[in-house]
Amino acid sequence: MTISPEDNTAMGTNDEETSAVKQASAPFVGGDIPAELYGQIGEILQQKQNFTLSGYKDLCMKRRIAARIRSVGLPGPEPYLALLRENSCEQEQLVASLSIHVSQFFRNPSTFAVLEKMILPELLQRTRDHHSKLRVWSIGCANGEEPYSLALLCRKLMRADDLLTIIGTDVSRAALQRAKRGCYPQNRIAGVPEEMLQEYFTPEGAEYLLSEQIRHQVRFFRHDILSDQPFYRADLILCRNVLIYFSRAQQRKILQILAAALPYNGYLVLGRAETLVTACRELFRCVDPAERIYQRLKTDEKPLPLPLPCLQPLRKASR
Repeated sequence: MTISPEDNTAMGTNDEETSAVKQASAPFVGGDIPAELYGQIGEILQQKQNFTLSGYKDLCMKRRIAARIRSVGLPGPEPYLALLRENSCEQEQLVASLSIHVSQFFRNPSTFAVLEKMILPELLQRTRDHHSKLRVWSIGCANGEEPYSLALLCRKLMRADDLLTIIGTDVSRAALQRAKRGCYPQNRIAGVPEEMLQEYFTPEGAEYLLSEQIRHQVRFFRHDILSDQPFYRADLILCRNVLIYFSRAQQRKILQILAAALPYNGYLVLGRAETLVTACRELFRCVDPAERIYQRLKTDEKPLPLPLPCLQPLRKASR
């Protein structure tokens, strides 16, 4: 049956009303967040959670905020802003939503293969020659899969007298608490070799608990690479799938911080979709373009002091 415009009028509807109905039924998306409200959300997160929203790509962050607004059942940013002001638990949940990236043990196996066969043996030998400790920093470690993967590899390669420290940092306290527990569903450990799975994981219901000896190899700290003071000097830094969320200017700032944290000939590993910004190419040479592995070049800049005093211990997340 065809309904004419006149019929629409007779039935009490018009194009404006139809458009309003469509708008009311359409899902709320990130593009619907006004700049002023987005700025207010950023101020709350900065003041209450020490999380800096500025510098991240706005559209990416707005999409994640919109997803969080939908998940709590609110119709838009105005009522959500009111909730965010009064609810510290929701502030932490939003930070976790903004910083989350899906990971698993030995994600991108070819990257870990290069680390196992070339990078880690070289670094371990270097520490033996200098009677020093191998220091590894995993940035944006989320639930801990990446630093624990490194700990498993190092366990395989180390001698009894080798010394190792692995640091995992993230902006989400909730994610770091999960990392400290070291308990994972099966899909997160699918990349773990069978012999490691048998030796270092114990089934606990529907999940698998990582052994205490591996968990003790990794220390977790809450740290925002963009806004917090650099605190760690490392021989190997993994900063995978972190830069993609930042503007080019902020990528440059982060890469300069990482360069200062690495000694001459130290290694940096980026994500598959990430590259060095042009202004930072004098700081590194590429040793494996496919795996985005770079080595620190010698410059006149002084590296960060070792050790650094400003580690922020991970405290129990508030409920």
